[in-house]
Amino acid sequence: METGLGQVEKLRHYMAARGFIAGRSDLIEAGFSPTRIKNWHQGDRLVQVIRGVYSLGRDIEAREAALRAALAAAGPGSALTGQSACEQWGLIKRGQGIPRYVEVATKRGNSRRLRGSSPAMVNTEVRVVKRTLGSGDLRERDGIVLTRPALALIDFSARASEREVRFAFLEACRLKLFNERDLKFCFRRLVGRRGARKLRPFLALWVPELARIRSVLEGWFLIEWVERGFPVPQVNAKVAGFEVDMYWPEQGVVLELDGGAFHRGTVQQRIDLEKQLALEALGLIVIRATYREFEENPDAVVERVATALRLRAAA
Repeated sequence: METGLGQVEKLRHYMAARGFIAGRSDLIEAGFSPTRIKNWHQGDRLVQVIRGVYSLGRDIEAREAALRAALAAAGPGSALTGQSACEQWGLIKRGQGIPRYVEVATKRGNSRRLRGSSPAMVNTEVRVVKRTLGSGDLRERDGIVLTRPALALIDFSARASEREVRFAFLEACRLKLFNERDLKFCFRRLVGRRGARKLRPFLALWVPELARIRSVLEGWFLIEWVERGFPVPQVNAKVAGFEVDMYWPEQGVVLELDGGAFHRGTVQQRIDLEKQLALEALGLIVIRATYREFEENPDAVVERVATALRLRAAA
């Protein structure tokens, strides 16, 4: 019969392999008795962070541990989705420290809300949603199981604002995490889903050039431009040795979108001016717009570019 010290060493190895987080059912399946688990919990060898989920020896200290605890609470086959998956993919800003909200999809059981029980997790809410998840719907990133970006966007759209959905969608394009296959996937899976009215308009405006954007501002201009039926420009194209944000070669028109930090310093401003003068010397029309200008009035910026194209076409 294995001694108590042997069981403790076995527990240490088992928990280490799982990032020091495990559910009660997992521990029992691994051969630890309910009585021993109860004694370890009472003796603080196991710290309960969510009901039925334990951390080895101490409370949770890192974001990733909190995410693993949420997945363990949801059960086998679960995955981060919605806001939590979008954060993990880098589509929206990731908060610091222990998350206050974690969204998990599971194939088993019912949708439910769980609360953290340890001091570090007491303010954390875990929202478990029932989903039909196929093998192709799941990915792993930084050791965390999560839904593919397209599915994460669908779940995120149910709770997010239109502005937040647009940003996350364009970040997915910029990071090359969204392509034509994902577009078809989203249209299929959006049927009857909350948030469809917020995400579907952006899907309808998807063009392959979105895979070439370097910023959300470039993607935002592109979908506003495409929505009005104008010809799709070349994106981040090389013109006379310079890289430009948007380029219409037939009309000889260039659009440079100045997105805040990238164009704020005096050195960068001088480089931008030299590029503009060089392009204008070649007979090109160069239009500049800042993030603030576009954010306050997208129609005005779009119309400036459209007017320049019409004038060149007429000439």
